[in-house]
Amino acid sequence: MMKIYILFFTFILLAFQALAQEKKDSVASMESIVIRGYESNAKRMQVPAAISTISKAELQQFSSYSILPAFNAVAGVRMEERSPGSYRLSIRGSLLRSPFGVRNVKVYMDDMIFTDAGGNAYLNLLDVNSIGGAEVIKGPAGSIYGAGTGGALLLSGASLSLDSPKDTSMLNVKASGGRFGTFNESVQYQLKQGAYSINALQGHAQSDGFRDNSRMRKDNIQLGVKIRGTDQVTTELLLLLADLSYQTPGGLNIAQFNANPRQSRPATSTIPSARDQRAGIFNKTAMLGISNRFILSDHWKTVTSFSTSITGFKNPFITNFEKRKEANLGVRSKFVYETKLPFPLQWVNGVEVQRGDYTIDSSGNNKGVSDGKMVRDLVVARQQFLFSQLSVHPLAFIQVQAGISVNSFNYAIERTVGLPASGKKNIAFDAQLLPRFALTIHPFKALAIYGQLSKGYSSPTLAEIRPSAGGLYAGLQAEYGLNKELGVKLSADQGRLFFGATVFQFDLKDAIVRQVNSSGAEYFVNAGTAIQKGIEAELSWLLINRPNARFIQLLKMTHALTINDFRFGTYTVANISHAGKKMTGVPQDVYNFSVQASFFQHYFCNINLNYAGKIPLNDANTFYAQAYRLWQGKLGWKGAVAKKQVELFVLVDNMGDAVYSLGNDINAFGGRFYNPAAARNLQVGCSLIL
Repeated sequence: MMKIYILFFTFILLAFQALAQEKKDSVASMESIVIRGYESNAKRMQVPAAISTISKAELQQFSSYSILPAFNAVAGVRMEERSPGSYRLSIRGSLLRSPFGVRNVKVYMDDMIFTDAGGNAYLNLLDVNSIGGAEVIKGPAGSIYGAGTGGALLLSGASLSLDSPKDTSMLNVKASGGRFGTFNESVQYQLKQGAYSINALQGHAQSDGFRDNSRMRKDNIQLGVKIRGTDQVTTELLLLLADLSYQTPGGLNIAQFNANPRQSRPATSTIPSARDQRAGIFNKTAMLGISNRFILSDHWKTVTSFSTSITGFKNPFITNFEKRKEANLGVRSKFVYETKLPFPLQWVNGVEVQRGDYTIDSSGNNKGVSDGKMVRDLVVARQQFLFSQLSVHPLAFIQVQAGISVNSFNYAIERTVGLPASGKKNIAFDAQLLPRFALTIHPFKALAIYGQLSKGYSSPTLAEIRPSAGGLYAGLQAEYGLNKELGVKLSADQGRLFFGATVFQFDLKDAIVRQVNSSGAEYFVNAGTAIQKGIEAELSWLLINRPNARFIQLLKMTHALTINDFRFGTYTVANISHAGKKMTGVPQDVYNFSVQASFFQHYFCNINLNYAGKIPLNDANTFYAQAYRLWQGKLGWKGAVAKKQVELFVLVDNMGDAVYSLGNDINAFGGRFYNPAAARNLQVGCSLIL
């Protein structure tokens, strides 16, 4: 890892040395990036928070179908995929309680709530082409985005902006295929005409998978509509229909991993294999969202969103079979006051309310079929919070941002089939005040120094209170903690270079941790405290941007470095103390480097390196996943054929053919931690714009 540090800091020195050289090429300034997080709507130099952006181009820079490489290029963020379609996202080590899916990270699509009332977000339902960009808010963001200790993810749809005066339409057809039965295609139609725009997308992805019992298939239809009724009123609509199924091969122990990483979890003397049990996930979801923006006056505006979803979910696991019917409803409304006299000021007040109604059946699994020995629970989840935030610029070089929210969360659970039938049980968590205070100082125009204090709080999710095996853990408490951070941002070289670095400490109390029993069923416990110290640094440098040059038109490099010192404090599980041990599932060092180049007018080449250090796999730190280096590359040609825009590309994932596990099962019984990732995968694809 020392070589990585040397490379990173050497690149920083070279970058700043190059600032003294005056350049005359056409500038595509990175200063134009606008941050929406915390209602800032400002350039990222002016925002007192650690927020990273991912553009639409970056989402597709190293993959034609997966958002994973783009998210792993962000400092402090780790995205995993245990098998094709099985995403897992953590921000600043929020992985302890995320065996699968996205938990402890609040997700929004534009102004609409994407995370359900039970605390889970089905991020894997989205097609990469349906996302116009993303902002990753790192650390507790409860002052305005509700309960959560990991952070928040703000997604933008791919609809064309209504602010453009030019009417346009476009039909984009994409297809790619490669090893392991990988095939992806999408048809996207975009129209902007007058006061409305339409984005309609059909997507399909499938893979046979690298491992046995890891086949995936996803079909996606998404419609986005923007309508500007008057100069004061804008309405957005989102419709998502998704059908996702993927097999789950299960974890391997180290001997099985080394002997044959392509195998699924084999049978034991007491438990069948993943293949025999036809283990997998089946998710059919329909989501509808509506958002309305109303400018009330020169100083006041309001934004109100409504979202609802219905999900049918099945999970035949090795030891049990879970079925869920989920209905979710969410409303978020905010009032924004803005003035520039006597100095710039913004005041945001709002409310967010969610309700989820769930019917959950758990039974035994007999080769992919329920054995009929069922228990059924009816669950109602409710969460709501009020929030207020004030942002002021008392002086030109100072910005102050202060916010607070009042959060409440409760469940009502009733067992209607099976034992024990104890009637309706209410589980309520005490209302929590979540404050945040942040300050930015600009000693110079190109330099910003900021600090912030924020409280994080996260109630147990539905999947933690009521795991898939059917137990009820009503005594599980919410986790909480105080986050302190200090950061610096630098923009230079006419906006071609941006550097940001943050040092933080988050002291977590009543940490929720995943455990697994001898039968493989998961459960969660409050295990004590954790002290999370870290450094995050990102550097983007646009070295060349000369669209009319003959040889090289574009050359851009990015670096992201994460150093984690996450350790347990007073932490005891099963009467065994793990105080001082490294936090399970979190690598100490993560480094990402990418280079993007365009040359000879029509050709492009993107190279990416992702390094992850050793990862402790159990609380006792007796097992580690080894460090790995993952290389990815994309080489292509863009041009016009018969007056149509055409792109042809070759994409190579895992160019070095590394043997590694991307998505470990932490604290797995029997040492079955490892989910081997795919070997080298070559894909070819094309895109046609009509």
